[in-house]
Order: sequence, then C-alpha cells, then structure tokens
Amino acid sequence: MPELLWSLFVVAAVLVLAYLFTKYAAGRLGNGLRFRKGKMTILEQMPVGRDQKLLLVQIGDTVCLLGVAQGGITLLEKISQETLDQWKQEEAGQEELGQKLSFQEALKKVLEQRKKPGRP
Repeated sequence: MPELLWSLFVVAAVLVLAYLFTKYAAGRLGNGLRFRKGKMTILEQMPVGRDQKLLLVQIGDTVCLLGVAQGGITLLEKISQETLDQWKQEEAGQEELGQKLSFQEALKKVLEQRKKPGRP
C-alpha cells in the first residue's frame, strides 16, 4: 500500500511540474508579452492553424500584421499610427474597467473598419 501511495505522489508531482513548466514556457512568448530583438518588437501573436500564426510586429514607428506559415511570411496589413493610438486608448479605458482588448478583438475591429464604405 505505501508503494501505491508513493507512486501516486510521484505521478501527481510530475503532472504539477509539467503544468507549471508549460505555463512558464507559454508566458515567455505568449500574448501580451513583448519579444524584442534589436529594432523589431513582436507585440502580439495569435495561432490560427497548424504551423500558422499572425504576428503584430513593430519596426521603429511602423506596425505590421504578418501572416507566418511554413511557406514563408506575408505582409497582410500595415497598421496606421492612428489605429495603434486608438487601440492603446481603448486598452487603457478597458484596463480601468478591469478588462483588456484581446488581439483577436482588435484585429476584428480593424477588418470591420476596412469594410466600411468610403474607405480606399
């Protein structure tokens, strides 16, 4: 009986350690965390499929939405400074309310703005 309890304890400890490591590893490059290398900063990333993700990248004053897949990297949209400032204002307003605008919600707003008539 003590061997069984010891085995259960070891399995539980391994599961807890695996969970903590996964949380730590995901937090290092997860959403909301900035990854900076030189003059380029990855502001957000969102997986959209197997080996595919969207990246919001800032290079100097320019912010770009990039699609990354096995075949390469594609520029999907250049985000204007006006839109970026609007996101920051909305994020600040929502943080005051205890909420935060997700990358997915912000992307949806940009795509809706692009569909409005009268916009080139």
